[in-house]
Amino acid sequence: MTNAPPRESAAVSGITKRIRASVTVGPASNEIRVLDVPQTGPDSALLRVEAAGVCGSDVHSYGSDLPERIMGHENVGVLVSVGPVAEARWGVGDGDRVLLEEYLPCGHCTFCRSSEFRSCLASDTSANPDALRFGSTGTAVGHGLWGGYAEMMFVHPNAVPHRVPDGVSPVLATLGLPLGNGYQWAYLDGGVRPGDTVVVMGPGQAGIGSLLAAKEAGAAHVVVVGLTRDSARLDVAKAFGATETCVVDGDCPDDVAGLIADLTHGSGASLVIDAAAGNSETLERGIDLVAKRGRIIMAAASRTPLDGFPIWKLSRKHLDLQAVRGHSFESVEWALQLIASGKYPLELMSSFVGGLDDVDYALRATGGWDSDPVLHATIVPSQ
Repeated sequence: MTNAPPRESAAVSGITKRIRASVTVGPASNEIRVLDVPQTGPDSALLRVEAAGVCGSDVHSYGSDLPERIMGHENVGVLVSVGPVAEARWGVGDGDRVLLEEYLPCGHCTFCRSSEFRSCLASDTSANPDALRFGSTGTAVGHGLWGGYAEMMFVHPNAVPHRVPDGVSPVLATLGLPLGNGYQWAYLDGGVRPGDTVVVMGPGQAGIGSLLAAKEAGAAHVVVVGLTRDSARLDVAKAFGATETCVVDGDCPDDVAGLIADLTHGSGASLVIDAAAGNSETLERGIDLVAKRGRIIMAAASRTPLDGFPIWKLSRKHLDLQAVRGHSFESVEWALQLIASGKYPLELMSSFVGGLDDVDYALRATGGWDSDPVLHATIVPSQ
């Protein structure tokens, strides 16, 4: 079977042999290019991209001096030209709509064998310069179709696809990864329990996901903290059932510490999730808000050393501080089922939908470079 000739994709055989893609060519600069569609083998496929979400982490990459690449790692589309080995391995075939995780794990290391494939070095671009990862790998590597800001992308044999439930639109399905992050951080890593009081710092995509996961786990109170420019995002948090939303900048910042003390009768929050900045300011605020023997999840991480960080406070309060990154297979499956349930008006998260010509705007808007940040932008290549 492994000696079978490459399959000529549906795109190549009759629809088109070339596709449009938005290529990041330099810091904060994209251009439209026309690229060849590769052939697939027995263990690979192509994805006709229907929607690709813009992740908050994409903003830093977009502004960095990195090799040319097609960004986009929250990718939803229809599989075409699925090889027989790939179909047997993935459990999906031609015509199925899937959401792809960004990871391309090796499948045989300790992390992969223990279901923690997000830590696999084969797909960890921060630790391995040769790692493969959707939305990060450069156009100079192989066919170059590694990202979702394109009409079609190559689906590597090591891809991790999730079948999108019937009735879920491609645009909403792109929320599977950021909402999955929230489930991972609040529930699987943070251990939120019924009756807990949770503080979520940062009302971005994954912060909203953390709010939803905490509510679904039975938290008694979830307080979402943001900045003045986050007003639209905080409104979404209110619509999704946040107990309170607080603004911590400006001339009259809200008294978050007083609010948490009132809600917990002075004991403090059970869990604080820093999905905002992971710097001295946010982490110290989290330490002050959390209860003794409580838990702090550091989902955001500053790239600047934390000079003056009060490490002694962690000891005095017997705190657990856990750094987290990404999502597990389980968390993405949970997110897709939550989307399919229709329990929440998740369309409120979809702040902007545009085409390939709008990629620069979508990335800048997500980062709030020119105005208040949007919550979640989506690129629809056919638009």
